Amino acid sequence: MFQSVLIVLLLYEHRRRHRAEIERRNTLSELAQVNRLATAGELSASIAHEVNQPLTGIVTKANAALRWLAADKPELEKARAALTQIVSAGHRASDIILSVRSMLRKDTQARSPVDINKLIWTVLGLVWIDLRKNEIELDTKLNDRLPSVRGNEVQLQQVILNLISNAIESMHSVEHRMLRVKSELDGSEGVHVSIEDTGTGIVQSNLDSIFKPMFTTKATGMGMGLAICRSVIESHGGRIWISPGIEKGSVFHFSLPAQY
Repeated sequence: MFQSVLIVLLLYEHRRRHRAEIERRNTLSELAQVNRLATAGELSASIAHEVNQPLTGIVTKANAALRWLAADKPELEKARAALTQIVSAGHRASDIILSVRSMLRKDTQARSPVDINKLIWTVLGLVWIDLRKNEIELDTKLNDRLPSVRGNEVQLQQVILNLISNAIESMHSVEHRMLRVKSELDGSEGVHVSIEDTGTGIVQSNLDSIFKPMFTTKATGMGMGLAICRSVIESHGGRIWISPGIEKGSVFHFSLPAQY
């Protein structure tokens, strides 16, 4: 009798934990979606600018091509060159829109080989206006021989975007502003990414809490951004951590297993 009761209790506890884990994952997914939408709102000026640049180029080149074709002696080579540039600008605008759409859509569990450097450049393109507006110098050292990692591209892009956005925000009140983004092989042949700022840094007493849900030092915000980053990185078999900057500020690191 006792064994039967014990088995029932164990089965009940197993099911309870399983339901709790499913609810936790669903909640985290919804919070990640809210976080992406909030980030997209903050980046709206940058996104509009990035899309507007190729569109402006398309209109300018199209008008020039029309003039060259309408001339008494049509300048076909110049028109052909302008049309080629229009095609390139169209692809650029399409890439930006696809990037933003992928960032905003809800997570899927699909995983595939991911080029981390490509994700970094995509995010830097989205925040370029913020970097210029805040007079932030950018120093990139990306190892172009890195292997791919297997993961969810949308989730990993959001991690990079969160960390870079936090770095930008941390430098609002300082004079020397430098963002350093580096990718390299780590000691175990995995991929290591570091994002360093020269901002105000993290108070020592907060270091153990910085990745915990609902923890924030900001006047506004849910305190879920870094918690989501940790959850994503750990779900990909990696780890994420923080260290002091070389001059001042902070360095956020994450490493992921490589796919060979």
